[in-house]
Formats: sequence, structure tokens, C-alpha cells
Amino acid sequence: MESETLHWEHPNIKGPELLRLLRTEVPQALGGIVPVTATVLTLGLYVKGIPETDWMELAEKISHVHPSRVLIINPVTGTAEDTTTHVDAQISATVTYRRRGEPPTLFSECVQMNLRGGLANHWIDVVQSLIKSDLPAYLLWLGAPPLPGFRWDLLSTGFTHLVIDSEQIGLGPWKSAILAGKPLGMAVDDLYWQRLGSWRAHWATLADYPEGLSAITNPDKIVIGWPSSHSSGWRLLLGWLIDRLKWTVSDIEPNYLSIINDYGQTIPVEIHEANDPSFTFHHDAYILSSQSSHKELHSRIMKETEELYTMTDPCYQADPVNDIVKLLNRGHDQLFDFALASLIMNDRD
Repeated sequence: MESETLHWEHPNIKGPELLRLLRTEVPQALGGIVPVTATVLTLGLYVKGIPETDWMELAEKISHVHPSRVLIINPVTGTAEDTTTHVDAQISATVTYRRRGEPPTLFSECVQMNLRGGLANHWIDVVQSLIKSDLPAYLLWLGAPPLPGFRWDLLSTGFTHLVIDSEQIGLGPWKSAILAGKPLGMAVDDLYWQRLGSWRAHWATLADYPEGLSAITNPDKIVIGWPSSHSSGWRLLLGWLIDRLKWTVSDIEPNYLSIINDYGQTIPVEIHEANDPSFTFHHDAYILSSQSSHKELHSRIMKETEELYTMTDPCYQADPVNDIVKLLNRGHDQLFDFALASLIMNDRD
């Protein structure tokens, strides 16, 4: 099966023209033949304030793996040339050719929109018309979250999922957005939560050992070391444990938590700054310690000074294309909702 990617440049056009161009340009390039559409979702990338990169290249890599309409949303403000309301657009479309006599397939589309003038503040109106109806629509919001009062009610009429990356700026700034968006029916997912899946899988394997199971599920104390710049990581993992093990939080301080287990016993949780993320579970004479370093997650189970078991697994590393494609393939993860509700939405940080 052969394929080709077609490209068009459209500077200084009006918002409504984009939809017409998406409907007409590919058939015109194919000599009037209307292709079969393979697109199964819409993916928006909100990139305002992000250091400039080749967004079209990233979008095309994603769409080559997952058939989609990718909309790159870049409101441009603050320069003299932005006084007129218009869009500078780049469009690409990947078309595949099947057997002779059969119509070609429109596999994916990518649209980069630099929205200027009034459209920089009212970009939702433009984007809504480009979202494929009756299909899932994900919005990956890169950079700082919107200010309070943002019209999530308008955005939720088109996008069904909001995707964030709390490894970059933490979950704290996203709390109000999550609380506003979820009642409107928008599912929320976090790429950092997805990468932390290596920790959850690692601990699940350690729980196959009786000493590991006791340390994780019935600790006397937990000590967490984590870089403060990525503190949402330990909060997500601890929230997941609290939900899965039916614990409750009785006290939250900046560097200390108090948790009540299902036996009514108190589990102190100490948090301190560290370069490499780590969790240490103390249970009687046993210690289970897990640390992420040099792209590996290493754990060992000790009984006093005796080493009983060691285990090493690779850690997921941030990769924009793989992160997004994995999320699109999996869909919404309800465990993320439970982890949020168990700790983070009640945390003062």
C-alpha cells in the first residue's frame, strides 16, 4: 500500500475558510476523487507559550501511527502584526492508495493554526468547527493552564478529553480546571500518570514476595524522597496506594502525611527533597526501598541488614509521540480519577 503526504500553506485567511479548505483541498489534489476517510478521532495540541518547535513534524508522526485529525492551536498575541484578525495555517494530509480501481483513503490530517488578533482570544469558535463530530476528541494542553473563568463549558461541547502533563508544572495549577471540566463531562488524563505506570507495575511484581506484599500493604512508616519540581509524581503514586488499599488521609502537612489503614492504625508518611525519586516502606524488621535513577527503577527488600531480593526494571521516559499514542490507544484511565480523589484534590499544595 503506497502513501503520500500533501502539504499546503495558507497565510492570512479567515477562520471559516479552514473548514472549507479541509473539505476541498484533498479532492482537488486527487483530481476530483473524494477519498474514504479513516480518521477515528480529533487530537488538539494547545501550544501557546511553548518554545517554538516543529509542531507539524510532531503532529505528522502521531497521525502516521494513529489515524486522526490533529489541530495545532497556537494563539499569538503581543506583537504589532497581530492587530488584524486572521489565521496563518499550514495543512497536511496523508493519503494511502489501495488496489487499482478503489478510491484512495484519507488516513490523517494535520492543521497548524497561528491565530492572530481577536482569534487569539476566541480560538474556541474556530476550533469547534474543525472537530470531527461523533468521534472522541482529545485536547493535549501543553504549558500553563488557563486562568480562572476560562470557558470550559464551550470547550467541552467539542472536546471529550482533556490531557495534561503534570510532570512539567505540577497538578496544583490544574486543580481549578479539573474541577471545572469534569462536571461538564470532560475526562481528564495525565501523561505523567501514564509514565508512572512503571512504578505501579514494579510494585505489583514485588508484591509476589510475601515480604514485599506486607511492606507495601501494611507499612509501619513510609519515607518518600522526590524532586520538588516534580512533586505531583509522589502524590499520584501515594494517592493510587490510598485508593487501592482503602486507606484514608487524616492529616496533610507540607512534608508529612498521616494515613489510617483499614485496621485503624496510623501510618506516618515523611517527604523530603531528593534528586532521585524514591519510596521506602518499613514493616517490622523489613524494609522495601524503590529508587528511580539512570532510567531504571531499582528495588530491594531487606530484613535488618540482610538483603532478601533485588529487582530492576526500566523507567518510562518522556517521549511526546509515544506518550500521546499510548494514551489514544488506551483511552481514559479511571485509576487516575481515583488517585486524584484520594489525595491530590484534598491536598493544599
